Amino acid sequence: MPAPRHEIQVRHAVGTSQAATDVLRRGREVEKLIPGKSPADTRQIHTVISKLQSVIADYLDSGKPLKITLSAYEILSAIEAAIQEAAGRPSPWPDGADARTFFVHGLYDEIIQQPSNIFETKLFPDGSERYIPISRATWKTCVESLREQIIEAGLKIAKKSPSRRKTTPK
Repeated sequence: MPAPRHEIQVRHAVGTSQAATDVLRRGREVEKLIPGKSPADTRQIHTVISKLQSVIADYLDSGKPLKITLSAYEILSAIEAAIQEAAGRPSPWPDGADARTFFVHGLYDEIIQQPSNIFETKLFPDGSERYIPISRATWKTCVESLREQIIEAGLKIAKKSPSRRKTTPK
């Protein structure tokens, strides 16, 4: 026996007021806003990426007294783990026992804490604008865009720098 559906269909039936219909429709619209199931808001990507770049730079600066400098691969690994987390999968990055792995995991932790510090304004059905945490879809899009920017910048640098390969005379 199939499970009963819990969806309310709103129709303008005899005896149903327009006000009751509007309340039910607004309730559904609010439910869509709060869980963050809306599509990514691409207007915010540049602002969020700038904030992430600043957070990452500050974190990397904190490694200087420890003489820890992360490679681009390690930074991208932390960003990739943050993308996985944004998609609802747990971090593939292990905690690790050495200082370097611990530092990379700290960068990952710093990145994934940012969505709770970033807000977006949403227009609610009652006409009010409210701040809510950035949606999961927007956050994931921002972190993916940051990853692409880092990769593109690395490719540009690689093209500009002379070849590091030593050629053997024949």
